[in-house]
Amino acid sequence: MVRFARRFILFTFLVCFNFVNGQDIPGYNMSNYAGVSGIDLQPACIADMRYKFDMTIVGAGIDFNNNYVSAYSKYILDQTMFQNYVGNFQQHFLSESISTDYKAVGLNAYVQLPSFAITIDRNNSVGFTCRLRSLLNIDNLSPALAHLMYTDLSPSDPQNQKYFGQTLNNNNFNINQMSWWEYGIDYAHVITRKGHHFLKFGVRAKLEAGLEAAYIYASKFEFNWKNNDTLSLYNTVVKEGHTQTLVDDLSGNSNIGNALTNVAATSFAVDIGVVYEWRPDFYEWNFNSNRSYSSERKDLTKYKIRLGASILDLGLMNFSKGDNAYDFVANKNNWDVNALTFGPNKLHSIDTMITNNFGSSNSKRAFTFYLPTTFSFQFDYHIYKDLYLNFTSNTSPRWMNVASQVHTLSYYVVTPRWDYKWFGVFLPMGINGYGQPTFGATVRLGPLIVGTSNGLNLLFASNIYGINAYAAIKVPILYGNPLKRKKESCPAF
Repeated sequence: MVRFARRFILFTFLVCFNFVNGQDIPGYNMSNYAGVSGIDLQPACIADMRYKFDMTIVGAGIDFNNNYVSAYSKYILDQTMFQNYVGNFQQHFLSESISTDYKAVGLNAYVQLPSFAITIDRNNSVGFTCRLRSLLNIDNLSPALAHLMYTDLSPSDPQNQKYFGQTLNNNNFNINQMSWWEYGIDYAHVITRKGHHFLKFGVRAKLEAGLEAAYIYASKFEFNWKNNDTLSLYNTVVKEGHTQTLVDDLSGNSNIGNALTNVAATSFAVDIGVVYEWRPDFYEWNFNSNRSYSSERKDLTKYKIRLGASILDLGLMNFSKGDNAYDFVANKNNWDVNALTFGPNKLHSIDTMITNNFGSSNSKRAFTFYLPTTFSFQFDYHIYKDLYLNFTSNTSPRWMNVASQVHTLSYYVVTPRWDYKWFGVFLPMGINGYGQPTFGATVRLGPLIVGTSNGLNLLFASNIYGINAYAAIKVPILYGNPLKRKKESCPAF
């Protein structure tokens, strides 16, 4: 069991570094031309938007971060070095953090399926969104256990020799993973437009369809590796659960179609947002001489300062446990873990092994997963013409002593941007929830959006602790210039 967990965590590190938020798209999501893409961060954004209609045909993103293992950027960018040593990736390309901070890993992936937003009238807009989401969190991993896993319990490692024979603890160690479909209906409304002041709000009601979920939470975890194959556990209290759909998906008898359609649980969630705009020159945006509000230019951005706040993913989901998933208390001395054997379905084999060795301490057959609730604040300053400066904070807390929960990585980002109708360039830079600096770039070319919020770290940082990428293809229908239409429609004399 321990070796399987060790290899699973190391596999997560290595796969993510080789493969490449998505909760959202830092930088682009606060564009005045984000349209339906901005709903995931600010549900109010589509009220008084620059589009008559905006549709995402398809989009996808993946975001991996951790505070333990980093990759040497100069070696990754060195093609010769990469080709010569890629077979021994861990030794030549990865570096282990030796800080005393507890370790964490986050993997956030999503696929955006057809989603759209429509302007109904000058005060109201509606939208529909559809996403497939998946989150993995490993939290509160002690430096000692992390090192033992990272080195594969190598008896020749000097630090492992110090750990062998010591009783160590890793209380509140937590692994959570959940995948789910999300269908949302968004409504955004302009509350007031009085002089310089403009206020709007938005709410998105969401149907959450959980496909699979799993968690391990060790509130008390005491262990002693006598050597690299002999383990003792002392009064280790573990809450553990997963859905039967996950067991079935890993059995080898399931296909991708079944994995994406076998729903284990459903629930409802909500996103709420509000936006205030200060428009000191609002009269300049009218195209009639009477300066009436009904004549506002819908094709132009009118604010000097924009403030926004939103609460996202308010909700939870209740699952039934798989057939052999139970909480347990582990007490075992001098356990020969090399003697453990697992069948083709490792998850089912682990369940059986746990039950046979430790029994069960709780007969409860259901568990609750908390969605990745996020609190966001947005500030946008219109510098000049198409130039803007944005600050966005996303705080996604991990609730203490909650066994089953997923969360996104918090971030605090400043983004200068050039934001024209059909083109845009965004340069997000900031700090993530691990205290690591991030530098990214996004380009909007008509219907195509491609970017990363931390990919430029490859150029500016010596060690890379994570990377993300996202892309989307859209069908935007913008408002035109009414003055131009009037001029074209005037009769010639």
